[in-house]
Amino acid sequence: MQSKNDAMSELWRVLSGTQAAYETALDDLDDGAGKDLVSEVTAMRKENIGQVEKYLSDAGIDTSALEEPERLYSALDWTSAGIEGPDGVEAQVRKYEADVLDAYDRAIEPYAAGDAELQFLTQQYEALSEKLGGLTPDRAAA
Repeated sequence: MQSKNDAMSELWRVLSGTQAAYETALDDLDDGAGKDLVSEVTAMRKENIGQVEKYLSDAGIDTSALEEPERLYSALDWTSAGIEGPDGVEAQVRKYEADVLDAYDRAIEPYAAGDAELQFLTQQYEALSEKLGGLTPDRAAA
């Protein structure tokens, strides 16, 4: 099992990487081509990143050292994937968000009932899962 800080750092990298990829995609997507879905996930993601970032800052972890490699990889993955039309956008969102939910699973693992971090991580996980509806398999957080 990862330490709490390692698990939270990994989650932050995944959240930041997918956020950067979505922001890149928004510049290239036409209205009606899945742009609404990407916009909604992007708005939700910003708040989630802020909460995780606060935890890391309070733990003395500098996120700038974590940021660049994951953001670059995810942005390249999105732009090189040949995304076309709403079906392609939905498929890419499904791919990214399955990875995000996996990262939440790993981040939640080191926490015990009653930990404040477990509460906000579980809330983020459930909100994302609900937002995505049928895009990703149902999972139970902790």
